[in-house]
Amino acid sequence: MTRKDPFLALVLEVAGGFFGFPGIGWIYAGQVGWGLAFMIGYWLLDWALGVFLAILTVGLWCAVWPAQNLIVGAISGYLAYRWLERRH
Repeated sequence: MTRKDPFLALVLEVAGGFFGFPGIGWIYAGQVGWGLAFMIGYWLLDWALGVFLAILTVGLWCAVWPAQNLIVGAISGYLAYRWLERRH
């Protein structure tokens, strides 16, 4: 088994999260099931909550949406980084 770079997992997760694909860093880290479950679960929750909030705030939520994706990616990336650090 090759050693996975924790920093690369972090970068992949932050970038993936920003573009709406959180879980990429986890997939790279070898946690394919968790990465796919997180990605699909996030899409479902993000769109359901996002559409509701966009309607409720008359579209203003759309300005916050990219920041939300970046924050989720950063938190998940940090967790993937820590997970890989403990594993190796």
